[in-house]
Amino acid sequence: MTSGPALTIEYTDPLEDFKGWLVMDTLDHRLSAGGMRVQPGLTLDRLTRMARNMTCKMRICGLRVDGAKSGIDYDPAAPGKQAAMARFMAAVSPYIMNRYSMGPDLNVEMAELDAIGRDLGLPSVKMAVARAQGWDLPYFEKRYQVLGQEIDGRPLGKLRAGYGVAVAALAVLDYLGISREKATVAIQGFGALARAAAYGLSRNGVRIIAFADQEKCVLAEQGHGLEVLKLLQSSGTMLPESGYASGVKVTAREAVCRVPCDILVPAAVENTITGNVAGDVSARAVVPGANLAVTGDAVNLLHQRGILVLPDLLTGSGGSLSMEGLFAPKDTPAPAEVLSHVEERMTQLVNQILWSSKQEKISPTRAALRMCSEFIVRPGTRPYGDID
Repeated sequence: MTSGPALTIEYTDPLEDFKGWLVMDTLDHRLSAGGMRVQPGLTLDRLTRMARNMTCKMRICGLRVDGAKSGIDYDPAAPGKQAAMARFMAAVSPYIMNRYSMGPDLNVEMAELDAIGRDLGLPSVKMAVARAQGWDLPYFEKRYQVLGQEIDGRPLGKLRAGYGVAVAALAVLDYLGISREKATVAIQGFGALARAAAYGLSRNGVRIIAFADQEKCVLAEQGHGLEVLKLLQSSGTMLPESGYASGVKVTAREAVCRVPCDILVPAAVENTITGNVAGDVSARAVVPGANLAVTGDAVNLLHQRGILVLPDLLTGSGGSLSMEGLFAPKDTPAPAEVLSHVEERMTQLVNQILWSSKQEKISPTRAALRMCSEFIVRPGTRPYGDID
């Protein structure tokens, strides 16, 4: 996979003149999938790299789906965000109806996409899955509704991707021989992905000692864990400094990457850990949640320092694995069954990559990319479940 994307649609907004793009990396199968983001300064090059990364996620998971990404160069805090998203989605709606399974990405919630889709007359922004699977819309919608069902008071749709990151981190702890009760984790980011990762780790007894949002880093001193459930009760940003108990330090957001811990989880935006930052990382392993969170030079530097780095094309595949868990079974699964599928498959994939890395003395990133290259393209087959 060295050529450019198979399809690029560029959008220029007639009212505000901002740009937007839909990028489909390959067109080998019936379905393309990937999130939509709203990000100031977004470029076609960035989306192209993310679409390629999505293809790698699908291939490492063994899914017969092509990677895609879409987004608009727009301020997510602007009052016109919803209308801007709607105009862009209307422009690419023929692809949503027939080929492109759209999901949430940076600064976009699934509920926003669903609401805009309904206003545009789209039964679902993932309706292309029905066509690719050979299902009628009512049957597809019955399955799709599982994403809205809750586990521990949280919709499956908001848990699935971040929970995959948590499972990847748990597999790394097991590989390193660190018990979950003694493990420490620092999480950079406070969006849906980071929050779901925190939930998954806390659910398994792991202490989260640092959490950072756009404004600050909250750090538990003396190795104590943060009150994660209390943190997760807030939305968007964490509590002000006065909202924490004694033993909790509030510092600059960048400090989260320097916290001594077992695992650092960058789960916000791309290029968080660059070559300049990598020299200050004090974790034993880095498990990225965000797309392209660790730059190539940072991966090499961390590997040289003996810090294990899993590639985000693996750790960020929880959302793709959840689609397999939802749509592959013969009968409609329960939410817990979908999450169990993510857990089983992610653990299997991480163990496989780490074993290959150790045996061949190569980085986990190289091992994962080689695994992607061995994927066999099967045009004309349905994305999920047994081959037709």
